[in-house]
Amino acid sequence: MEKMVCEVRAVTKHFQKRGPAVFAPVSFSLNTGEILGIKGENGAGKSTLVEILAGVQKPDRGEIVYGEGVKGRIGYVPQEVALYDDLRAEENLAFFGRASGLPEKFIRIRSRYLLETLSLLERGRDLTGTFSGGMKRKLHLASALMLTPKLLLLDEVTEGVDETSCVQMFDLIQRTASQGCGIVFISHREGEEEKLCNRILSLQKEETCVG
Repeated sequence: MEKMVCEVRAVTKHFQKRGPAVFAPVSFSLNTGEILGIKGENGAGKSTLVEILAGVQKPDRGEIVYGEGVKGRIGYVPQEVALYDDLRAEENLAFFGRASGLPEKFIRIRSRYLLETLSLLERGRDLTGTFSGGMKRKLHLASALMLTPKLLLLDEVTEGVDETSCVQMFDLIQRTASQGCGIVFISHREGEEEKLCNRILSLQKEETCVG
């Protein structure tokens, strides 16, 4: 049975306190198992909206209501890769697992599963700084999946990733959705959102955006 992951109610964000809105009031709901794409021109506020969902920024107006147990299990992959180059790949995943309060046994099992699924297992003990940009992107996704999120926020997660790796990442994202996670996905690559998402929200600056 589908359950509500989050509901966005007339959320608006401004560049400045009394400046123009980054985007018009946005309203939508996201249920378990859904993958929602967000489209919009550069500067339309796609990343800002995701940051608000992640709790990195606060809306100027409106509110976000999260489903039961969601707020403590939000996985967020920002545009900028947030990994430690001087740690091994498996150490990066362990770090994020511990930061989420996961038990050590689960961290070992979960990190191995994610590394294997993304064809990174053989590089698990290599320093992250030796990875290519595409490999870092895959590890970045894995870091957000360590806590088995109920809400997964993906901002340009496939940037610089080759086609084979994209297929692996999409398979993992779809598998995560099938396990009851609600996912918000942003991509500028042609056709990706149409291929992956159940529905797409287009951000606009003046008219109300409803998905």
